[in-house]
Amino acid sequence: MSARLRFLCAAFATTVACGAAASEQWRTAHLRGECATALAEARGAAEKGEPEAMLQLSDWHFFGTCLAKDDVESARWALLAAEGGLARAQVVAGQIHASGLGVERDPAAARRWYEKAADAGDAEAMLLLARLMEADTADPLAPELARAWARRAAEKNYAPAFVHLAGLFSGGGPQTDYAEAARWLEKALQAGYKDNGVWVAWSWACLNLGRYDDVLQAVQQVPKDAPEFKAAQINQAHALLLNGQVGNAREVYAENMTLRGADEFRRILRDDFSELRRSGRAHPGMVRIEKLFLGGTP
Repeated sequence: MSARLRFLCAAFATTVACGAAASEQWRTAHLRGECATALAEARGAAEKGEPEAMLQLSDWHFFGTCLAKDDVESARWALLAAEGGLARAQVVAGQIHASGLGVERDPAAARRWYEKAADAGDAEAMLLLARLMEADTADPLAPELARAWARRAAEKNYAPAFVHLAGLFSGGGPQTDYAEAARWLEKALQAGYKDNGVWVAWSWACLNLGRYDDVLQAVQQVPKDAPEFKAAQINQAHALLLNGQVGNAREVYAENMTLRGADEFRRILRDDFSELRRSGRAHPGMVRIEKLFLGGTP
C-alpha cells in the first residue's frame, strides 16, 4: 500500500484493509465485467472522500463504461478528485477546463490546475503547462517559462517532452537547431516512443544535418498506409537527391506528387528546398528537380 493511500485511510478513520477495498476491489471487479460490484465499491470509497475513487467514477462517465456517458458528471467527479489533491486528477481538471468538456472553457483555470499538478511533480502536467504558456502571446516571458517547464518534464524522462522540445528546435526561425532537435528525438526513440511522427521528425532533422543514411533508415519505419507516409516519402526523396542519386530521387518525387496532389506537392517542395538551402544542404540536383516539377522539363 502506498504512503498516500495509508494517509487517506488514516484520515478517514479506516483500517489498512480499507485500502484494498477502496482501490483494488473496484478495479478487480471492473476487469471481471462486474460493473454493479465495481460501482458499489467505487461509490463507497468516493463518499468517504478518496480521490482515486472519484477519478475512477469520472473515467467511467467519460468513457461510458459501467456508467452512462456523461461529460458533465465526468467533469464533476474529476474536479472533486482534483480538489482532494490527486495530481493525476488535477491534470484531468486542467484538460477539462482547457477543452470545455463538461464545464465552461476556462484557460486560466486550466493553467491553475496544471500548475498544481506540475508543482506536485507530474511530468504530463509540466508539458501541458508548457504548451499552454506557449500560446500566451501577452506574456513576454512565456516562451522561456514554457521551455523551462518542458525541460523539467524531460528531466523526468517523459518521452512526449523530448518530442516537444525537438519541435521547438526544428520549426524554423532563429532558435532552429537541428542537432539539438535530433538529440531530443533520439532520446524519445531510445525511450521507446517510436510513433510515425517521431520517425518523420527525426528524418527531417537528419536531412538538415546531412545524415542521409539515418534519413533512409527512419523513413523505412513508416508504413505506407500511415498518414505520415507522405512526409516520410518526400524526405526519402530529399535524402536520395542530396546524396547524388538524382534519378532515384526523381522517381520518388513523382510518386509523392501522385500521393499528395500536384498543388500540395509543389508547395511542400518549395518550402522544403528553401529550408534545406538555409541549412547549407544545397545540391545542383535541386535545380533540376525544381525545373522538372515546378517550372517545366530542364
